[in-house]
Amino acid sequence: MLKMIFYVAITNVALMRTEFMPDQAAAPQLVDAIRLLVADFDGRPTTQVIGTGGRSFEFFPTAITDNIPPLEPRLSHAVCWLSRFHLEHVAEATLGVGEEDRGAMIISDLLLSHNLARTLARWTPTGAPGEIQVPLANEYVQEGSVEIYLNGVTAADRVILVDDLISTGGTLVSLVRAIRQSGAEILEICTIGEKSENGGREHLFRETGLTIKTLLRTGLEKLDGKTFSKVDRVHLGRMPAQLAEEVATYFPPGFCIYGSGGDLGSI
Repeated sequence: MLKMIFYVAITNVALMRTEFMPDQAAAPQLVDAIRLLVADFDGRPTTQVIGTGGRSFEFFPTAITDNIPPLEPRLSHAVCWLSRFHLEHVAEATLGVGEEDRGAMIISDLLLSHNLARTLARWTPTGAPGEIQVPLANEYVQEGSVEIYLNGVTAADRVILVDDLISTGGTLVSLVRAIRQSGAEILEICTIGEKSENGGREHLFRETGLTIKTLLRTGLEKLDGKTFSKVDRVHLGRMPAQLAEEVATYFPPGFCIYGSGGDLGSI
């Protein structure tokens, strides 16, 4: 009886894995995944928050970044699948690193889908030996008010750094500094969303010399005196050209772009 239960459990895990990360990509599945992702970031009403430098920023919640509404499995599966076309160094990596704030669930899901050990930087100290502490300033946090604490990264690690969103780039800059303090190597950095109006991609490169991969980019749109988020393009990463061209036919011209945001090519 126990053997049967064990067999059923393993079979269910295998089936779940197949659904979670299909081996053979098909355009209709990819289109559905992209539509789920875009719907989470597009047309969200914004509110103003005060963050780094005392600046005012337009904030909008999503299921991926804030669990508003709750993060559904289908959306998480879609993100994990699409990330396969962006992350190039999973086979070389020993560890995935993120941070525990708003996007902790999707970060953990994504790293798990790539079968990576993972650790999340925390906003409160554990006091554990070797804990690395660095200051943080971003869209929501002013300088000098918050620090993050990283555990579990060693000098022998080769790291993939993942976050839900790049806005000002402040969180990723802090995470890069913490990882570098450990002596580990950063292989690549990827986020799901990119808020173009806040220049985070450029800030990250200026401060660290590192580039970032993103799955989509948003801007802002004014409608009837109110401000909303607007997805202005989706990045298809290293998707095979024929497949990418087929996927792009389901969306407006120029909406789907080769590359991961920094290495753009039109379809």
